[in-house]
Amino acid sequence: MRVDFPVDERSEKFLRELESDVDVTAINTILLSKRGEDFYNYASIICFCFKEKDLIDLDSVETLPEKVKIWAKKKMLENDPTFLEFFKHLFSLYSSFSQTEEGLSILGKRRSLFPEIYVFQRVKEVYAYRLKSIVRRDCYVVIEDWNTRRDRTREEGQKIDIGAWDPEKESGQCYECKVKFYLKEKEHQLQFLEDIREHSQGKIDVFLASFAPKKVILRQLMSFFPGRELNKINIFGIDELKNL
Repeated sequence: MRVDFPVDERSEKFLRELESDVDVTAINTILLSKRGEDFYNYASIICFCFKEKDLIDLDSVETLPEKVKIWAKKKMLENDPTFLEFFKHLFSLYSSFSQTEEGLSILGKRRSLFPEIYVFQRVKEVYAYRLKSIVRRDCYVVIEDWNTRRDRTREEGQKIDIGAWDPEKESGQCYECKVKFYLKEKEHQLQFLEDIREHSQGKIDVFLASFAPKKVILRQLMSFFPGRELNKINIFGIDELKNL
């Protein structure tokens, strides 16, 4: 089966520019150095704190798990250098945007880089030993004669966040990544993942990945799309990502 994930050069350049930001680079470095509970705690702060004022008073963030608040207080009291570095750069990133609806929307797009980069790097590690494999980000999908750039409109969705393929094993993965999932008006993203799976005859596993807990993602999906089958899409929440 012929599979490819072509990348748009302009989009690739734009992503590089976003990721070269000092704060984004520092936060990504820390996230990628963590696994298990430490990763869970750092990623949860990014997930549930979406405004500058949330970082100023973590206790006021009702959705932030209590165990994360306790962990953060402990790290602050210990003057943990990694945590202080993380918090410094996260606050710098958040405060660089206006705390208006428009500013927070732009900040949200910056925040979405973190799960995407984290999953991309972890998937690259998995496929590293497969010499002919490809792992790409923000890419179109080509499966035999189906080309999403040509055969789908922008409204339907043409690109996937992460695509990976091992031609020798004829198996792959595609991910759509979010900090938190809010898909009320984006059912086409679910359909896109299902279409990829169908066109690949099940050889490409498809995933929704988020820094939010899996139960939260499932609750939102069932609320927004009651009765919709979700058995063709793998859901990766923060508990799955921490062990990726």
